[in-house]
Amino acid sequence: MQSSRWSAVVVRWACVCVALAAMGRAALADGNSCGEPPEPSHYVAQSGDSEDAQHFAVERTFAGQGNLELNVCSGELHIRPASGDKLKLRIETGSGPSLKMRAYVKDLDVTGDHATISLEFPRKYHPVVTLEVPSSTSLKTEINLGAGKLYFTADGMKGNREVNLGAGEAHLAMVGDHAYSTFEANVGMGSFHDHRPGGASSHFIISREYQGSGEGRLEVNVGAGSIDIDPHRGETI
Repeated sequence: MQSSRWSAVVVRWACVCVALAAMGRAALADGNSCGEPPEPSHYVAQSGDSEDAQHFAVERTFAGQGNLELNVCSGELHIRPASGDKLKLRIETGSGPSLKMRAYVKDLDVTGDHATISLEFPRKYHPVVTLEVPSSTSLKTEINLGAGKLYFTADGMKGNREVNLGAGEAHLAMVGDHAYSTFEANVGMGSFHDHRPGGASSHFIISREYQGSGEGRLEVNVGAGSIDIDPHRGETI
């Protein structure tokens, strides 16, 4: 029975990770949806939004309840908890895009208890995205990054959280086990490193599940690449 259950888990996560790896390859390839021209933008500017040739910044009122979905094609992504009721998005590129920054913001819809953000900056512009999120135990968060580096401050981010990375590095800032009731980490091909006291490392195909002393579910899936848990990165990422 245990062997059959384990086989089912491996098959399920192999399928998920194959799909994530394909997403990562697509984000790295030329001529994909991260390329130019981007798909039509549904972003509507509001008072207080700022933009120049290589910077874009907005704030929206968000109570940290309901659903949050963030989709980023490629780049470096930082997710941090926010104080108060303001969701803050900042984007900086290493070089100036051929179009206005807003052209690559496909969706930015923050209404009531629902927030959807989709960004399509090409990898060649080296985008760095920072999202500060108010959260509560009733928030359901889904973060999707096609390819790149993802830095997620799990401590302080409440609710049920799902993080998906097609190809690249996922770094979790997490001290102890109080950031979750259950934590699941899956890597289709790569490595897993838990730098917390007593933590372990694994390579190749990884599927790990932990029980914690906190609230909410945390799930991190990487198609090809790595997951690193570092309790000392919370103030620097």
